[in-house]
Amino acid sequence: MKQIVLVLLIFAGVAFGSYLISGGKAFPLRTVFNEGIYYVCAEDLAPAGVGYIHSNGYHYIVYDNHVLFIKEHETIFDFVEKLSPPFFVNGLLFVPIDALKKVMEGYQVYTKGEKVLIYDSLPIVLSATKEKNGVTITYTGTIVPDMVSVEKSMGRVRINLSPVVLSLPNVSEGVKVELEKNGLSFVVDAGNFYPDVEYSIEGGKLFFRFLLVEGFFGRLEVADGVVFERKIEDFGEGEKTVVNYLIMDPEKVTIKPVVSGNGFGTIERLDEMVKRVEGIAGINGNYFDPVTKFPIGLVVIDGKPYSAMFGGRPVFAITEDNRVFIGRIIVDVTLMMRDVLFLVKGINTLGEGEVLVYTREFSKEIPEKDDRIYFVVKDSKVSQIGYKSRAEDSEYVVSISKKYEKYLSDLKEGDGAYLSLQPNIPLRIKQAVEGGPLLIQNGAPIPDAWEEKARYGGGIAYAKAPRTVIATKDGKLWFIVFEGYNHITRGLTYDELVDFLVSRGFEDAMCVDGGSSSVMAVAGSLFGRTENSTAAIPVGIVVWEKKKTEVGE
Repeated sequence: MKQIVLVLLIFAGVAFGSYLISGGKAFPLRTVFNEGIYYVCAEDLAPAGVGYIHSNGYHYIVYDNHVLFIKEHETIFDFVEKLSPPFFVNGLLFVPIDALKKVMEGYQVYTKGEKVLIYDSLPIVLSATKEKNGVTITYTGTIVPDMVSVEKSMGRVRINLSPVVLSLPNVSEGVKVELEKNGLSFVVDAGNFYPDVEYSIEGGKLFFRFLLVEGFFGRLEVADGVVFERKIEDFGEGEKTVVNYLIMDPEKVTIKPVVSGNGFGTIERLDEMVKRVEGIAGINGNYFDPVTKFPIGLVVIDGKPYSAMFGGRPVFAITEDNRVFIGRIIVDVTLMMRDVLFLVKGINTLGEGEVLVYTREFSKEIPEKDDRIYFVVKDSKVSQIGYKSRAEDSEYVVSISKKYEKYLSDLKEGDGAYLSLQPNIPLRIKQAVEGGPLLIQNGAPIPDAWEEKARYGGGIAYAKAPRTVIATKDGKLWFIVFEGYNHITRGLTYDELVDFLVSRGFEDAMCVDGGSSSVMAVAGSLFGRTENSTAAIPVGIVVWEKKKTEVGE
């Protein structure tokens, strides 16, 4: 078994990013880097006119008037000078670089990392011209991809070409050229943008295309236990997207939903919402009706329900003991009035239902109807019997169908009244937001993904769109906003999201509202907002440092 493992490890060391440049053409080389020595596969040198003969354990490398004689662990130049020993991988002969330098007169050898370039002549760079969305570099000779490297930073692109002839080319305005040890570097101004760079090589020209993305890129420690990172990620079939990550230690932060400053039925920009409650970061929360601006689905803040469950969709929750839950759950809300138990059908809603509850977050006047009875509850006691147009402070107004009047005929002020959450699994919910679709559980796609996608109308699961995701990984809670509707990407589909998250080791994950609502606020800045979006939402999910748990309550 040990012998098999050794062979596999040696084979894994064979590199395929090296080239032989001969007669103006490039040919791939198989190379090995072992114990500080570079080796090149003898068979790959034929395009340069190198002869290779082997018989009965003897190997001959012939070029021009020189010969390398190789047997077992010896390499002998012109039958006189001993050089570094050869290297064999699965029966293939790999010749040490010092021996090739001796035998292949007229060729130069360049090494970088574990890659080798053998060439008879170097390319000459003629010009570098900045264009609207990139740079074009012209040259004579041959350039292969491993001679090109690109460094990106905010507002700048650095293009390195090595090895090339060390002569200064003509450059246009906006491009600076620098001589390096074995090549040239071109520094290009990208303005107030972070550039993603793609390039191609076509007939004596290098075309560099810049995809310019506005704003901060990189990694930023926002607070103790909170890190923000913004970068360009690959997904799907060679596509790219801008991804915003907020990575949190649940033990060091407080996370809870926040309602728009003017209550349900109104919307507020996320960055203004976070600033208003003195948070450090946040993302958008529930889906909502674009006409009425009322959220769709469960909202729980500090153990109190502010919006009832839509049903059948996943929930992001923080428990009383500070555990994170992402998954499917049914949460009923019950109302106990003295000794009568009711199932609440709606909270802060414009909809109908036999039992409705309104808190001060309901921005409209509470509907008054002849077929209903009303009570006001404060501090878990009935404080008023009869209609009230708006709830104040911590009180809430209860609206019940008159068909239940007989059960409450002897109810009086001061009697107990309690709202309770009743989840269908043992979970003591402190904060919660309903969203969807559910993406992964325990690091794998959910088995009923087809049914999950079918629960959402309007092509939500199948369309390419910006996405807001809540996920867990390595004991951390991750808020993730995938940007879209821009020149880099339209966004991701459900399946692309699942593949992305699974491939990067996430454990549990779900979406909340997406599309033009997908947005993240960090340190006073907005990320992910599309060109035509105001980033205004009815419910956000806001983060505070743990020491500021009293803020925003």
